[in-house]
Amino acid sequence: MAFSQTNRRSVLIWHVHGSWMDSFVVGGHRYLIPVDTPHDPDGRGLCGRDWPTAQEIRMDELRDQDIDLVVLQRPHELELTARLSGRRPGIDVPAVYVEHNTPRPFVVESPHPIGERDDIPLIHVTDYNRLMWDNGRAPTMVITHGVADPGHLYTGDVAAAGAVIDEPLRRGRTVGADLLGQFGDAATVDVWGIGAEGLNDPLHRRPGVIGHGSLPTDLLMKELAHRRVYLHTARWTSLDVPLLEAMFLGMPVVAVASTMAPLVVPPEAGVVSADLDTLRAALSGLVADRYLAEVVGTAARDYATEHFGLDRFLQEWEQVIQAQCAPGP
Repeated sequence: MAFSQTNRRSVLIWHVHGSWMDSFVVGGHRYLIPVDTPHDPDGRGLCGRDWPTAQEIRMDELRDQDIDLVVLQRPHELELTARLSGRRPGIDVPAVYVEHNTPRPFVVESPHPIGERDDIPLIHVTDYNRLMWDNGRAPTMVITHGVADPGHLYTGDVAAAGAVIDEPLRRGRTVGADLLGQFGDAATVDVWGIGAEGLNDPLHRRPGVIGHGSLPTDLLMKELAHRRVYLHTARWTSLDVPLLEAMFLGMPVVAVASTMAPLVVPPEAGVVSADLDTLRAALSGLVADRYLAEVVGTAARDYATEHFGLDRFLQEWEQVIQAQCAPGP
């Protein structure tokens, strides 16, 4: 997708969610990514990612940078931006807030951290999230995920399920890590993600569940494409990008019916249910029938490419960026 260089903006944004950033930073602007020596959560920088239009900026250099827009993703970034850049988001510099998560700590009664402000648009990544958060006075909109098409790589030659779960031991029931053992009784489950290797620890090991740790996106896509089914276990997370990426690959899906999953996995693309027996039967059935898995996976890919393409995502973000950076009346 081509963008006019005359409308190229300098966007300050922290590296918080790598998979979402993979899509966001190809929008044709100049993306300023804070970095510090510890490479802690406020200074991760690029983390080795290949983002040609992104530039690492040391924390102590932010005051000297031209910044057209701040994209906030965590509550403390309001104070962090003001302290490091000398500019208050929404007052001295245009800002938007991207909410990646479902409400916490309460399902329907959690006020959003910027809900009392009407000068910073609140952008949710799913309709479900916007519905469930108490958004207060903040102007809201939804820009759903956009995924760069990895191609129809599915082979399904490994008779096992693949899953991507970051920090399954720490996040526990939230990501459905406690369910993995029950699914492992129905089929082998290979799990990738940050800290997933901890599932192999004797204290946490479950029959049929194998943790493989984290991989770069391109290698992860190749590994997933060999597995016959994608398994999505999360109870209370937003819409995981790896679920969409698996659908792009052409993988059939077996998913816990929670948050946005029932709305993005149509019946022809897999099985979504809150009944574990139904999910276990679907998992074992798809793993056993390679032809059926391929047909269902093709339907999953068709749906994903129609609804979660990268061009649509970038076009919607371009409209937001230019609107926020336009001169005031």
